[in-house]
Amino acid sequence: MTHPAMAVLLLVASAGLVACGGPGTGDLIVELGTGEVGFEPLADYQEVPLVAGPQGGHHVWLSFRADGMPTDNVLFEVDVVPLEEMEPPPRRSAIRLTMTPTPDGEMHEWVGWPAQLDQPECLVGVPLSVRITITDSRGRVASDERIVVPLDEPLLGECAGS
Repeated sequence: MTHPAMAVLLLVASAGLVACGGPGTGDLIVELGTGEVGFEPLADYQEVPLVAGPQGGHHVWLSFRADGMPTDNVLFEVDVVPLEEMEPPPRRSAIRLTMTPTPDGEMHEWVGWPAQLDQPECLVGVPLSVRITITDSRGRVASDERIVVPLDEPLLGECAGS
């Protein structure tokens, strides 16, 4: 089943570990999660609330943790694809950022990315594949992916395509 305008502008969130790196470079690790003010791990098919933003849009909160890389000038990219549409869209967002230390000082993180969704009323209850990719200042890449299910936001209208 295909939903209209499934393009997701930004979505950064889910948990699992993928490591990349070669001999002598050290492994890069990134873990996708959720959370507005603190990192919260995500499990596949976890429900995430839709949040009404101040400018009329809707988003889900994403956060991530990383290890084994410089923490400044990190390129952060997010892809979101409804599971029915297995062809990935072009990158929807890319931004350079600086991570901060985790509370325990063991890793670095970015907390509270508002991943905006186009036509969120058509995505309620639809499993979405969320993939983040980070590239450090040396060009090394790590990514993580989770499946999330947006929860209904009470003020959303009906999906125009249903």
